[in-house]
Amino acid sequence: MTNCFAQWSVANLTQARCFPGATSYQGKVYIAGGYLEANAGVMTNRIDIYDNANGNWTIDSMSSVRGDVSCIAFNNRVYFAGGSTNGFGNAKEIDIYNTSTQTWSVDSLMTTQAGAVPLVIGTKIYFAGGTSTDLNGVTKVVSVYDDATGVWSADSLSQARFALAGAAVGNIAVFGGGYRNTSSYPTSNRVDIFNAATGVWTQATLSQARGNIAAIAAGGKIFFAGGLTSVSSGVLSNRVDIYDVATNTWTQANLSQARRSIAVATIGNRVYFAGGERSFNQNLPSNVVDIYDFVTGQWMTDTLSVPHDALVGVSVANKVMFAGGGSYLTNNYCDVVDIYTENAIGIPETNSKEEIGIYPNPANEFITLPHAFPYVEIVNMFGEIVICTSDPVTVISVKELANGIYFIRTGITVEKFIVQH
Repeated sequence: MTNCFAQWSVANLTQARCFPGATSYQGKVYIAGGYLEANAGVMTNRIDIYDNANGNWTIDSMSSVRGDVSCIAFNNRVYFAGGSTNGFGNAKEIDIYNTSTQTWSVDSLMTTQAGAVPLVIGTKIYFAGGTSTDLNGVTKVVSVYDDATGVWSADSLSQARFALAGAAVGNIAVFGGGYRNTSSYPTSNRVDIFNAATGVWTQATLSQARGNIAAIAAGGKIFFAGGLTSVSSGVLSNRVDIYDVATNTWTQANLSQARRSIAVATIGNRVYFAGGERSFNQNLPSNVVDIYDFVTGQWMTDTLSVPHDALVGVSVANKVMFAGGGSYLTNNYCDVVDIYTENAIGIPETNSKEEIGIYPNPANEFITLPHAFPYVEIVNMFGEIVICTSDPVTVISVKELANGIYFIRTGITVEKFIVQH
């Protein structure tokens, strides 16, 4: 491990809280809900909103107070789904903010879900697992919303659990770890893999069973990091299980410090694993940031301005942000937002003479690649992934993309192109 000298700044939430939800969309970051008092189960409905264009913060509110909110954005709408209500009840309502009309609407998940894993594949939004009014306090339901038809449906994990994690690459969604009930908290090593193209579920196993695990997709791979291996022993994990979607293979790495409830985010070629709880029995938060460069394969470390546990991570353009957290044993909660700005990474074009060679450029309906790559991302000027595929394709439709500048990434090579309809 080597030290990483980063460009950090600090902001503050309007309320100190732990276990909020977060997402970014169209250059704005939404940090929603959370626990104001974890022991008594006191939640908030506050949404802190950061506008990357001007650096300003504003506030809004969900229709009800909730922690463990599942936040995700798609097609000009930001979803604030489910969560834990005051007194640790479980909610199914969804607050939906339309960024085009700046109006709110409400909807419902298929069942009560708190801390469900949200992700998007194609036109569908998935909310998987979480705590619930179902048997043993957990659910295996996957609530699925098809944005193209406006219809909800239900799918199912192979095992009910909460404090699991998941991410998607192309048509493949992967959900791993978690606790199997809310009484004795047995940890799980189960991995559910869903192929949205075929509708088929398969299973795999993590190298260690653990809950309060974190997951993120980057560079065609999905990283499952840290967690608590056992509530009775209090043993934390430093393990990172890495799933390569293209090759259907698993490898392992290790964080510099074992911890759970880590916040994860990615910009450029780097993945950030920040904060978390470094001692389960003493509820001690961590200030460590492990950074992995998936192009060079190097690991680095850095530190947050203050220790954060049960925080949230999110990225926007060339920034990663780590917000909130707290020590529930001492009722000491955090409003600090640590912001890392990486001007050197941004969304760079390749300096290599080996360009991708896409055509036409500008593009109207399709772009063509000279050969099939195992992994392709298209990123907009906000740093948001708008198209992602792990299928070996040579033609990609850009009909649904708005006019503007985009970047196509193959894992190592990056090339700029223009959509002009």
